[in-house]
Amino acid sequence: MSDIGSRPKAVLVAAWAVFAGVNCYLTFALPGKETIPYHLVWASFALLYGLCPWPRRATLIVFAIITTVTGVALVRHALAGTIGWEECSEIVLMSGIISVLIWHVNRHWTAQARLRALQQADRHRSEQRENAARFGSHEVRTRLTIANGYAQLIADQSVEPTVREDAELVVAELVKASALATNLLTLVRVAEPSGPESVDVDQMLAEVLHRWSVTADRTWSAQCAVGPVQGDNERLEAVLDCLIENAVRFTGPGDSIAMTADARGDELVLTVRDTGAGIPAADLDTVFDIFQTASTAGERAGSGLGLAIVKAATEAHGGTVSVVSSLGIGTTFTLRLPLLLSPAAALGESAFDSADSDPLGDLIDVRS
Repeated sequence: MSDIGSRPKAVLVAAWAVFAGVNCYLTFALPGKETIPYHLVWASFALLYGLCPWPRRATLIVFAIITTVTGVALVRHALAGTIGWEECSEIVLMSGIISVLIWHVNRHWTAQARLRALQQADRHRSEQRENAARFGSHEVRTRLTIANGYAQLIADQSVEPTVREDAELVVAELVKASALATNLLTLVRVAEPSGPESVDVDQMLAEVLHRWSVTADRTWSAQCAVGPVQGDNERLEAVLDCLIENAVRFTGPGDSIAMTADARGDELVLTVRDTGAGIPAADLDTVFDIFQTASTAGERAGSGLGLAIVKAATEAHGGTVSVVSSLGIGTTFTLRLPLLLSPAAALGESAFDSADSDPLGDLIDVRS
């Protein structure tokens, strides 16, 4: 029942047995001064039992021995007139106190054992859910990819306009379903622990900006002068992609989408700001919940997984994410992550050595 190892426990019990034996002897050998050794026996027993409870039978045996031995000593001294008979009330009083202590310790250890069992069961269920989501999403995505290939083949080769249109509709739906399966798999993976690696934040924002600027007619900009830090490149990029995808969905041609990265004290602060439709104030508290979309999203609503992925990944790395939004004005998402500079940055080295190495400089403005 105890967290103490068997060998230390045996040594502790043996030491207590010697200590208790000596004090039991002193209760007989010191008439009129037996109070101190008497209480030391019981106090040491209570302390030992609190550290490492014994089996019930052993507890009852030791309890009976101490009660009998110390009780006989007190009765003998009372018969000899060394102490008053009222002192013998200690026998009943101390036995009662220790009995209550034993009950309380057993109750405490039983509760701890139940808590450990519940925690283990919860971990097991969590692992099962994660495995089911991981393997299930992977298998679904594989099947959808195969189906998408055949549907695309039908759409490309069909000479009948109706069949071609139907096949293209199937392809579009399969693409959406594949994206949903991918997001589910990402949501499971982002919360898993990972080892730190060197991440060049400037280069990452440049690559994200380049990748997205060709997909949507927006005014794109990025500002960053952080350089290399310790982090998780893949998951940080996944978080930015989710935020950018969300911004693209709720903006239109001519709107602006801006990314910034800044080192503030011991934090890396990333923001994604857009001038799109905005989020209703009533939806801000649930915007990061899984499968939740803004009440005004309409046809622009996604799967409701992107912002859940952002929250899970950020919190898994000890950070926070917040959102500020106004209808018709735009939305700003802010990520705050623990900042740990990479060895190169700590030595003051630049992330890039070539003349055109800095992909962002102070500011990049791209108008698609």
